Amino acid sequence: GGQLHMQFNLIAFIFNPLVLLFATMALGNLFGELKFRKFKFGITGTLFIGLGIGYFLTQYAATFEKGSKYYAAALKVMQGKVIDGSLMNLSLLIFIVGTGLLAAKDMKYAINKFGKQFVALAIFIPFVGAVASYGFSQALDNLSPYQITGTYTGALTSSAGLAAATESSDSESRRLAQDFAGQDQKAQKKILAIVNGAKTRDAKLRGTPVPETMTLENTKSLSPEDVEVFVTEAKAGVGVGHSIGYPFGVLFLILGINVIPKIFGFDVEEEKKKYFAQKAIDIKNNEKLAASTMPEVPMDFVGFSLAAFLGYVLGSIKIYMGPLGMFSLGSTGGAILVSLGLGSIGKVGPVNFRMNSTVLGKMRTYFLSVFLAGTGLNYGFRVIDAITGAGYMIVIISSLVAILSVLFGFLLGRYAFHINWTLLSGAITGGMTSAPGLGAAVDALECDEPAVSYGATQPLATLFMVIFSIIIHKLPI
Repeated sequence: GGQLHMQFNLIAFIFNPLVLLFATMALGNLFGELKFRKFKFGITGTLFIGLGIGYFLTQYAATFEKGSKYYAAALKVMQGKVIDGSLMNLSLLIFIVGTGLLAAKDMKYAINKFGKQFVALAIFIPFVGAVASYGFSQALDNLSPYQITGTYTGALTSSAGLAAATESSDSESRRLAQDFAGQDQKAQKKILAIVNGAKTRDAKLRGTPVPETMTLENTKSLSPEDVEVFVTEAKAGVGVGHSIGYPFGVLFLILGINVIPKIFGFDVEEEKKKYFAQKAIDIKNNEKLAASTMPEVPMDFVGFSLAAFLGYVLGSIKIYMGPLGMFSLGSTGGAILVSLGLGSIGKVGPVNFRMNSTVLGKMRTYFLSVFLAGTGLNYGFRVIDAITGAGYMIVIISSLVAILSVLFGFLLGRYAFHINWTLLSGAITGGMTSAPGLGAAVDALECDEPAVSYGATQPLATLFMVIFSIIIHKLPI
C-alpha cells in the first residue's frame, strides 16, 4: 500500500521567522508571568526571551558557509533582520491605534488640566537626552562621536529622530571631511581615528594588507575616497549607536516606570485613588470635562482599520522646515493623534470608534508583545555582544542618556508641575516617544490614563527630537 511520506526540514524550520516569533511570544509571556518577589516582567518578558533566542540564533547562523542553500536565510539573521520591518511596523501600529481609541474618552479632562505642562515635558525630556548625549561625545575622545550621538535617538527610541540624525550626519560629516584642514586638532584626530579604524577593519575582513596609518603629520587633507569612508562610517556610527541604544532605552524606561514609585516612596494605588478622586471633583465643578458616554460596540474592524490607515497617511506627510529639512510624524505619531481624535468623536455615520475596552486591550497587548519579541530577536546578538564586547561603553552611555531623560522628566513633572503619577508615567513615555514604554506604563498602572498624556506629549516630543538630532550634528565633533 502507499505509505505516508513525511518530510521535516529542521534547519528551514529554525530559520522560519514566524516559528521564531510565536515560540518567543509563548515563552516570553510565560516568563513575564513569573513573580520575582513583587516584581514581574509582564509584557516585556517577550523582549528578554527574544534577546536570548536572537543571540544564539545569530551564533548558529554564522556557521553557514557562502555556498550553503541556507546562506541567504542565515545572512538575514546576521544582519539583524530576523523579523521583517513591515511586520514590526504593523504590530506597533495596531498597538498604538488600540491604545489611542481606548484613551480617547478621558482626553478632554487631562489636556484641560495639564495641557501646558505636557507641552513643557515634551520639549524638556528630548532636550535632556540631547544634552547628555552630546556631552558624552565631547568628554570621551576615544569613541566615535557619531556612535555616541546615535545613542540619543536610540535611548529615546525615536525612529523619526534616527532618520533625521542619519540625514544630518551625512551632510555634516561630508562638510567636516572636505574641510579637513580647517578643523581644530581635536576634530582632526577624531576624523583620522574613524577613517583608520574603518580601513584596518576592512583590510582584515578581506585579508589584504593594512594601509599606512594616517596621522596629523602625514595628512593635510582627505582624498575623495577617504571622505566617502568617513561619511559612511559616520552614518553607520549613528546606526550602531541607535541600535545598541534602542533596546537599552526600552529597558531602562520600562524599569524606570516600575521602580520610580519605589525609589521616591509613593504608592501607585494611592496615586490612582487620588487622581480619580480629584478628577471626580473637577468634573463636578465643570461638566464640560466629563467623558462623553457614547455607546460602545464590542469591536468595529472598519473603524479600527480606518484609524490605522488615516494615522499612517498623516504620519507620512512630509513638511519642509527650511534648514531642518523634512519633518514627518512617522506612523506611530500619526496613529496616536488620529486614533485619539476619532475616538473622541466616537462615531462617523455607520462607523464606530468607541470599542469595548477588554477587546481593544487584549488586542493591543498581543501586538505589543509581537513587537517586543521581534525587537529582541533582531537586536539579540548586537545587545549581548555590546554588553560583553567593545560596545560596552556605548551601552553605558545609552543607558545613562535614557536614565537621565526619564529622571529629569519625572522630577520636573512631579515636583515642579505636581502631575499625578497616573498621567505623569504616560507623559514621560511620550517625551521619550516610546510606544513600548507606554505599554509598560499601562501594564503597571492597570488603567488607560497614561495613553492620554502619551498622546499629548509624543507628537511634539518627536518634532523636538528631530530638531535636536539635527542640531547635535551641526555642533563641533
